Formats: sequence, structure tokens, C-alpha cells
Amino acid sequence: MRSAARKLAARKLSARTVTAAALLAVAAPLLGSANASAAAISTWDKVAQCEATGNWAINTGNGYYGGLQISMSTWRAYGGTQYAARPDQATKQQQILTGEKILAGQGQGAWPSCGPAAGLGADHRDPYPTAPSYPNPSSLPSGTLVKSPNGPQVKVMIAGAGIPVAGSDVTPDHYDLSKIVLVDDSAFNGLPGAPGAGTVVHDQAGGAGRYVIIDGAALQIGAADWTADGYNTRPDMGVPTAWLQGAAQRTVSNGRVVMDQTGTDPSRYVMVNGSALHISAAEWTANGYDSRSLMGVPTSWLAGTAARQLANGTIVKDASGANSTVYVLAGGVAVPLTYADFTGFGYDQRPLEGAPGEWLGAAAAKAAPADGTMLLSPDSNTVWQIVGGKKRAMAGSEFGAGKLSFDDVVSVPTAFTAKLANAS
Repeated sequence: MRSAARKLAARKLSARTVTAAALLAVAAPLLGSANASAAAISTWDKVAQCEATGNWAINTGNGYYGGLQISMSTWRAYGGTQYAARPDQATKQQQILTGEKILAGQGQGAWPSCGPAAGLGADHRDPYPTAPSYPNPSSLPSGTLVKSPNGPQVKVMIAGAGIPVAGSDVTPDHYDLSKIVLVDDSAFNGLPGAPGAGTVVHDQAGGAGRYVIIDGAALQIGAADWTADGYNTRPDMGVPTAWLQGAAQRTVSNGRVVMDQTGTDPSRYVMVNGSALHISAAEWTANGYDSRSLMGVPTSWLAGTAARQLANGTIVKDASGANSTVYVLAGGVAVPLTYADFTGFGYDQRPLEGAPGEWLGAAAAKAAPADGTMLLSPDSNTVWQIVGGKKRAMAGSEFGAGKLSFDDVVSVPTAFTAKLANAS
């Protein structure tokens, strides 16, 4: 190959001298190192710029084609016709791959002027390196440390999930970083971040605590639950300390239906903001709870969660749709809101959760919020705190750093605070 400025006669002389070597190159391509005569794409771009002003589709009718100005005899001899009938009809990559064979067989002299000018003979980089083959992490056994070749993060495989390993976990959790397995980048990034529901785990660093994973949350298994609930029959997986600490603080997804893992209690519950709300037998089918995935949870955990007051400020309505009223939870009481309250207090900016109708009715019927609940109604700037079922006016000095927070005050309609008796 020569510069486009070279005379046609010179081109024909070059073509005759290179064709003989071509047959050997095709028959025995690169007997030595695979990249001994390779060059980076950027170097081939320089050759193309010199030979054909960077036009990889050029065909001027001079008998030489494409970005590397390859003659038809050379194109055929080096197998270029596997890609296209002529070089200019092939892609840039296909022309470079054929150019690699020509370079291996003839050296940079195949492009007498442009080859040396581009540094073609001194560049031994592979233009299209073959991607290494990595195992699929989901096929690896639990406990295997994995990482992508393109990042520093390390994960440990647990029941098909990739759990992040923090730097603080390595020593106490006894992770051997010399045994990390490189895995496919996209598969690594696509790993589930938590084991599947029902997986039993413990702190890899040790300790007696056992947990079951539900929706990425780690629910503690009580000592009495371990055998009674059948958790002792499941594989017990060690997980990174930092991850487990975070998972133990998470809550089961809103709307998840749960039951006692023993199966001896027929009661069913729906999770809302970390509390388990009882579903009556009549509502089980009528409200469609029977169509949801039902998860067994530790007996002691369920007892504590069912007794937990639904978080203040939670906005709920009857899941059946039979009652259109929207309520705000304040100290365990479901306080009804008008549309003006709903928007005026900014509650329309919060998630609206469905709650079983019978549970909601009982919460709305409660006489007063739990002691310690703080209320604010639009008729005044006074914040009221519930004491013994009555309200007392709070002083501004009770709020601030290390004291109570205004963030915990629940806005309620004036009619609700008005019906509460004043504390003496």
C-alpha cells in the first residue's frame, strides 16, 4: 500500500512484490506472538489519514481501496473477502483486522511511506483484544468473594446474591482477599443486593444472633423460634457484619402480608411502615390480601411488630376503598382529615398507605393518643403534649439540641385537639 499521491506505476510494482508473501501469511498466520506485529487503532487511524485522508470508504478508481488503500490482490490473499468483496465496502474494524495480517506478513513496508510515518512497526498493541472469559457469579458457591475487573468493590456470594464487603469487615469476618474471583462486569453489577426471602443468616464475625431475610430486611430469630419455627433446618449463612447491621435496621416492604412461621396461628397481618396490622378473616379475601405473597416470620418478631404503634405522621386509608376518608396517625389514633387538612398540612406529599378497614376503625375510635405524642393544630402556634390522655401546652424551651424535636410534632385538625381535655 502506498500514499494516494504515489504514481500508479509505483503502486503496481509494490503490488507485485507483496503478493508472494501474502500466501504464506494466510496459510500460517502469525506463528509467533499474536500481537508481535499488531498496532493500536489510533496508529491505524494515522495510516488511514496518510493514505486516504481518513476516509475508510474511499474508492477513487486507482486500484486501491478503503482507508488503508489495499489492492484487490492483497485483499483476497489475506482473506479480506470473508468480510466484503472490496476493502472500501468493509467496516473500519474489518479493514484493520485484514491490515493486521498484512502487517504480520510484510511489515510496515507494505505502506512504504505512511507505515513508518505512523510508527506502525513500533506499535505492538492489539487493536481488538479478546475480552477475557469470566465465570457467572451466580454459578459460584456461597462464601465466594467476587469483584468486577473494572472496580474496587468486593462482594461475597450468599445464596445467589452479592453482598458488599466493607473494608471494616475484612479482618473480623476473616475474608481472604487473595481468593477473590474476577467475574463478568455486567453480571457483578446486576447481582441482587440481598439473599432471597427466607434465607437464614448470621454475622460472619461470630455471635449467637440469627436472622431471616425478608425483603432485604434482617428479622431477628428468637431463641425459642429457632427450633419451633423450623429455622434450624435451613442453611445458616454468614454475611458481612456491616451489611447485617444495616439490614437489621430495615423494615419489611409496605403491603407485605405475613404470618407466624410456625403456622399454628391463623392470624394474618399486613406490613405498613414497620408495623404489622391485623387483617380480619372477612377482609382476607374481600380486600384481596389472599392474592399477595404470604411470608412466614419469626414468632417473637411478629408479636413485637404487631404490638408496635404505627409511626406518627403515617397517612392511611381503608384498603377496601369502602371508606374514602384519609387519616393521619398520631400516638396510635387514626385522626380523620378533610381534603383541606390533607393538602394544607402537606400530607398530600407523603405516601398514602392502605390499611385493613377493621384495624383502621379501631384506631379511629381510640379516645386519645399515647402519652408523649406532640400535636399542633392550625388555630394556634401552641404545641400540645399528651399526658394521661389529656393535653398540656409545651414551652419553646423544651425543644432544641439534645431536647425534643419539632420534626416529631403531628399536625392535626383543630377539632381533634379541641376535644382533648387540658391537663391540670
